[in-house]
Amino acid sequence: MSAQRTPRKAKQDIGDLVKAGAPKKEDTTNATATRRRPPQLDRQSAAEAKRTMTTKYVQLRTDQTIDLDLLARDLQAGRTRKGERITANTVIRVAVDTLLSRGGVLVGDTEEELLASLVGYLGDLEAARGRIEQLEARLSELEESQTG
Repeated sequence: MSAQRTPRKAKQDIGDLVKAGAPKKEDTTNATATRRRPPQLDRQSAAEAKRTMTTKYVQLRTDQTIDLDLLARDLQAGRTRKGERITANTVIRVAVDTLLSRGGVLVGDTEEELLASLVGYLGDLEAARGRIEQLEARLSELEESQTG
């Protein structure tokens, strides 16, 4: 008797996960069909998808490309520990992760409006940090006056 081997499940690529969540062709033509929800990723699949790099082409203005390269070069030169190189792609991935984690702050119908909403959010954060620093300084003054 020969033992049957069960086929091993192939690793899912992030592209496969995206395709699995995409509506099927008949879903877009049939008005009564319901859209399929993307599959829920378990933690292991999510971790694997995070490690998987895919190519995404983006059009950048010349000034953005130059500034991005300069920023990456400055960050690379200023590192305190050797290891992974910091490149323009590294900076872009950090920016994308930041936007994805704070996507709710983006509001608008155009690139300019989206940028304005993000800049406004960051300005609000800086103002709040300034107020906290002022309150901490005032609290220190009050504590010193009570002990002295």
